[in-house]
Amino acid sequence: MYCFLDPSRENHSQNLGHFSLSDLVGISPQMVDIKETIIKIAPRKANVLILGESGTGKELVAQAIHYLSNRRFGPLIKVNCAAIPESLFEAELFGYEEGAFTGAKKNGYPGKFLLSHQGTFFLDEIGELPLPLQAKLLRVLQEKTIEPLGSTKSISIDTRIIAATNANLSDLVKYGKFRADLYYRLNVVAIHLPALRERKEDLPLLINYFIKKFNREYGMQIKGITKEVLDIFMHYTWPGNIRELANVIETAFNFADGELITVNDLPQSLQWPSSQNPGSLRTLFGTASLNDILDNIEKNYIVYALQICQGNKVKTAELLGISRPCLYKKLIKYGLEK
Repeated sequence: MYCFLDPSRENHSQNLGHFSLSDLVGISPQMVDIKETIIKIAPRKANVLILGESGTGKELVAQAIHYLSNRRFGPLIKVNCAAIPESLFEAELFGYEEGAFTGAKKNGYPGKFLLSHQGTFFLDEIGELPLPLQAKLLRVLQEKTIEPLGSTKSISIDTRIIAATNANLSDLVKYGKFRADLYYRLNVVAIHLPALRERKEDLPLLINYFIKKFNREYGMQIKGITKEVLDIFMHYTWPGNIRELANVIETAFNFADGELITVNDLPQSLQWPSSQNPGSLRTLFGTASLNDILDNIEKNYIVYALQICQGNKVKTAELLGISRPCLYKKLIKYGLEK
């Protein structure tokens, strides 16, 4: 069976240079609504909060808003709030003067806010921002000025804020982990991205989108997937969402011999043997103890999650549904920590 992308079904395309709204692949009602919302709010000045699980495409939506806005010729600056140590965050965002602290660059550093002047500032994983820094961010949003470290002068900035999170910010507000006033400042327009399991009708389009992408990148001529692969994809829950789908297809490209991706080309995690075939289970597990089997499954899934998240341990912990300290313990346990 071949899965072909029908361009006529993707009729929400709006091209702008290297960006097209059709890069947000999908014809499901949820995706149609999201595209219409982006078209409507992109030219406005309002801050935007993008909500969705890890791997659902929050950064792509931020790009869509920027490149369809009046700020498209200005910079699009991204900061991952979970990836910057708290001790460096203020300098990274607000910049610093020469000599502001030990190790400061000779001519200082303008900071991400100033770099995003007359453009868009994308704050990813905003729910990870520590409370003291939330207060400083709120002040910048209110006053539209920044004060670099080591400076006594305020600098006016003109930037649009787009924030994204996979956390439930309203719950964080309720439990005192996120400032209510900052939440309301960011949540002027909210865009909720559905999980891939909630829009399975978009899977054939997404599959072909990535097949075309990896055909270009690898110089191959894969034409589609077999019916068996499509059945597996349609019944799988995709905990890593679109990011996981892209990873699975790229993995298959490295094993495919013919024009179609087959079950044998998929990662082992998607080739799980049937419980009704004891022989296949015996081949896989041999006579190992239950604890050894469970440890092996856990180790392989952690490795798989790390691949999906491109080695980002923050996103890997989120995908696995465990805390970062718990992930580090397991990485050490299985010899995966370099």
